[in-house]
Amino acid sequence: MENEPSKLEKTVIDNIRRIRQGKGISQLRLSIFCGTSASYIGLMETYKNIPKLSTIERIAEALNVSVIDLFENYDAKKSAKKAVQIKEDRKEIERKEKNRARLKKETLAKIGDNLDAILQML
Repeated sequence: MENEPSKLEKTVIDNIRRIRQGKGISQLRLSIFCGTSASYIGLMETYKNIPKLSTIERIAEALNVSVIDLFENYDAKKSAKKAVQIKEDRKEIERKEKNRARLKKETLAKIGDNLDAILQML
């Protein structure tokens, strides 16, 4: 039986594949960016090549992520929850911005009305 990659090695490789695909980068393009061959990337993503740390560093740089990002366990549920939270946060920010704009408009209108009255008194 061939050497089976460790759980950590699988995590790193899975993260490389997921991030690469998520960014729409082909294996060929990634290989060019990090100075390897496309076949090396393909074999790596099927767990037949285990990248050295120096290769992982180059891949992280090519994918514009930190090396730590490649070693972290990816939790799809956690990621989905985070995406929902970000969407809710954006909606809340938009609501507050609309409210702030409305209050600004009302305040300026009141100031303008009062300013006109004050100027008339002068």
